[in-house]
Amino acid sequence: MNDLGKIAVVAGILGALLLFGIFANSSGPTVVEPVPVVVEQPAAEVTILPQQTLEMLDPVYSEKAIFNDKTIRIAFQGAFSEAGVESRLPFWLHNVSDDVITILWDRCSIQLPAGNTVNVVNEASASYLTPVGNAISIAPAGDLFDAFIPITEIAWTDEGATLTSNVLDAGTFTLVLAIERSTGESYGEMQRQVVLRAEPGCEADSMLTQRALMSTTMSEGREVVYYTFRFILR
Repeated sequence: MNDLGKIAVVAGILGALLLFGIFANSSGPTVVEPVPVVVEQPAAEVTILPQQTLEMLDPVYSEKAIFNDKTIRIAFQGAFSEAGVESRLPFWLHNVSDDVITILWDRCSIQLPAGNTVNVVNEASASYLTPVGNAISIAPAGDLFDAFIPITEIAWTDEGATLTSNVLDAGTFTLVLAIERSTGESYGEMQRQVVLRAEPGCEADSMLTQRALMSTTMSEGREVVYYTFRFILR
């Protein structure tokens, strides 16, 4: 056998071994890697309450429910909770006048959206039965933070007093606020002449004419002014 023949034989043997190796690898068991399965959890349900705002319709329109004049500056806001709109009307009142003003709680009222007018109590009361002293005075430049509560919307349970919800947002409602303030006028001193005459039977020329001056100091005038505020929650 010459050299070419020997090379052909060796090449044939190597080719056979290569084919055998390929066949052996292809006939072996196929291993499949497990693919992890990701199960997405459902998103937690979130309840988004509609964003409501308290708007003042009267005596002037105010998107932020703010009113001011020469006596008061007052700002109202809605009372929101998980149960909805609470039956109370929080407010901040600032005395912008130069004299003491007084809120007369027993003259204030709220006309509910259903149309009935009811008395109110203030949130600072020891209980929701009667206002504290029926009145509170505010010094010049003084502030008051409180709330008006319709007395019919107080619910009594074994745990005590609670407020109803979702009443004030059923339509427009009206607050009547009674404030006593100074009229800004002083009567000062008023003088009167008093003529004293002699006793009956005396001569005319002996009539005693005496002039007496009576000075009376009058206090500054006071008046009660009623503010009518109309609101809507939307």
